[in-house]
Amino acid sequence: LQRLKDHLPPESLGDLGAIESLRVPGKEEFRELREQPSDPQAEQELINSIEQVYFSTDSFDIVKYELEKLPPVLNLQELEEYRDKLKQQQAAVSKKVADLILEKQPAYVKELERVTSLQTGLQLAAVICTNGRRHLNIAKEGFTQASLGLLANQRKRQLLIGLLKSLRTIKTLQRTDVRLSEMLEEEDYPGAIQLCLECQKAASTFKHYSCISELNSKLQDTLEQIEEQLDVALSKICKNFDINHYTKVQQAYRLLGKTQTAMDQLHMHFTQAIHNTVFQVVLGYVELCSGNTDTKFQKLQYKDLCTHVTPDSYIPCLADLCKALWEVMLSYYRTMEWHEKHDNEDTTSASEGSNMETLKSRKKSDYSLNKVNAPILTNTTLNVIRLVGKYMQMMNILKPIAFDVIHFMSQLFDYYLYAIYTFFGRNDSLESTGLGLSSSRLRTTLNRIQESLIDMEVSADPSATLTAAEERKEKVPSPHLSHLVVLTSGDTLYGVFLAEQFEFLQPHLDAVMPAVKKPFLQQFYSQTVSTASELRKPIYWIVAGKAIDYEQMLLLMANVKWDVKEIMSQHNIYVDALLKEFEQFNRRLNEVSKRVRIPLPVSNILWEHCIRLANRTIVEGYANVKKCSNEGRALMQLDFQQFLMKLEKLTDIRPIPDKEFVETYIKAYYLTENDMERWIKEHREYSTKQLTNLVNVCLGSHINKKARQKLLAAIDDIDRPKR
Repeated sequence: LQRLKDHLPPESLGDLGAIESLRVPGKEEFRELREQPSDPQAEQELINSIEQVYFSTDSFDIVKYELEKLPPVLNLQELEEYRDKLKQQQAAVSKKVADLILEKQPAYVKELERVTSLQTGLQLAAVICTNGRRHLNIAKEGFTQASLGLLANQRKRQLLIGLLKSLRTIKTLQRTDVRLSEMLEEEDYPGAIQLCLECQKAASTFKHYSCISELNSKLQDTLEQIEEQLDVALSKICKNFDINHYTKVQQAYRLLGKTQTAMDQLHMHFTQAIHNTVFQVVLGYVELCSGNTDTKFQKLQYKDLCTHVTPDSYIPCLADLCKALWEVMLSYYRTMEWHEKHDNEDTTSASEGSNMETLKSRKKSDYSLNKVNAPILTNTTLNVIRLVGKYMQMMNILKPIAFDVIHFMSQLFDYYLYAIYTFFGRNDSLESTGLGLSSSRLRTTLNRIQESLIDMEVSADPSATLTAAEERKEKVPSPHLSHLVVLTSGDTLYGVFLAEQFEFLQPHLDAVMPAVKKPFLQQFYSQTVSTASELRKPIYWIVAGKAIDYEQMLLLMANVKWDVKEIMSQHNIYVDALLKEFEQFNRRLNEVSKRVRIPLPVSNILWEHCIRLANRTIVEGYANVKKCSNEGRALMQLDFQQFLMKLEKLTDIRPIPDKEFVETYIKAYYLTENDMERWIKEHREYSTKQLTNLVNVCLGSHINKKARQKLLAAIDDIDRPKR
């Protein structure tokens, strides 16, 4: 209003009373406005009639705007009307604002409460964070650093405890020699060996300590010293057998794994004891009779020394000699008694624990049939023997036709021999092995039988010549195996016995044979009967080929990594798998022997074939290697030595067949170029593939390309005559 006064002329100031009533209504007036009856449509029209400029920004000056709108000459009535209009518009707007405020008041109150609650929560969170930070600082200073310190000290404590334990072990190891000496003085040989072996194992664990390096060699020297004392203790058995003493000695040798060495040494000691005993007895009597102790008698041989015994001293000397030898023989008898008792116990425990042709135990019982020399017989063999018996009776009665009977008997034997080979021994793959399983004499005999007796071309052609028909009358069809016989099973074995019976019958046949026909009989025995035993090799080769899963071994060897960078101390698993195959073969052979006796020559051939095939499979597996290092070749040697060591416990076959075949192939890796070329020309027993692999894979690392091509050309020259 003051601004309006300033702009109006003096004469108009008297009319400002009406304008002063234009003011904003208060809170009570708002309530009154809402309580007044209203027409919403009229109120909305009033609001719509308000000029748009009133809804502009806050910087808009309403008073100035209204004053500028006043006319030059003011009319009180018009002003009052305009004032009333503005008041109505103001009242409508105020009422509208009041309605909106009251309408939104609950949401406003609710939102205000939420904001207040949020503010309270934020304040609480701030307090929690502040307290958390304070507690974390306390934990950092008072707990974490102390705990980490405790953990570090505990770790140091554990390390020091381990170090102390190692030091105590090392101290014990270094004092072991004193205890070993005491045990040797007490003749506790098994305990000494056990302690020494345990110390060696512990020393290998602590080999990273420099103080242990010399201890290993010292323990090895001690072990050798124990073996020497064992030998001395073993020699004492020969004259004064003590069961407790001998048991300790045998236990010691068993711990060393040298029981066979102990037996060999024991035999030598008994021989030496016999010689020394009889020599000393005779020498004493010779010196007594001669009246002097000339040393020349001590240099004489025992046979020459005996010539100096006088007739008067002969009987006393012989009596003392018998007494001395009786002591040796008594010790020998007690030693044998000890072995019979303990070997039986070992055999019983071994049979309970496992089923492991050895051959030594099998030799005593000859495969579970005590001492009965029972042959391997089939129904066909028995029938042939029966027929031979009948034919011999006919020869005794009808001697004029004895030659014809023997001739047909020889044909029957020829046919049976040929049938056995056809069924069980014929295999084209055998000849390709180059092992000479079928001897030239056997092949000659079989070819003769085939040409003279077997009708290989059965023909119904009526136009065949009369001569050919007559010749075919003397021949028989080729034999066929019964469908009841299954040759694909590896659980059964077959044998030949008929030839031995014909050898027993030779004197009887010779007695009834006319003199002029005896050369035929001798020829039959020399050319046919004597070659029958040679069927064993090709026949049992097939059995051996099915007894062991050689293909599985090749697959296992193919998975081995041979290009290792360090020398391994553990053999590969294919060795264990192969040994399990041999153990299973051993068990199957035991089962068969319970039903059919297996003669020792047959078992030896079976074992020889299986071992030979296994060794050749090992070489074939090595020849399949794609990459191989020096350490890998050493691993091959380790694997093969492990195989030999375990195999020798399963069989008494000595030497191991084809052992050199594998070892020579492995060692060829270390040959120089010139030596390798000469080696290839000298060792034609290896296949082209095996030689080529040796050059490409094994030697490729230390020879150049030109040298390799030269060696491959040498291999090709060797292989060309075969093609």
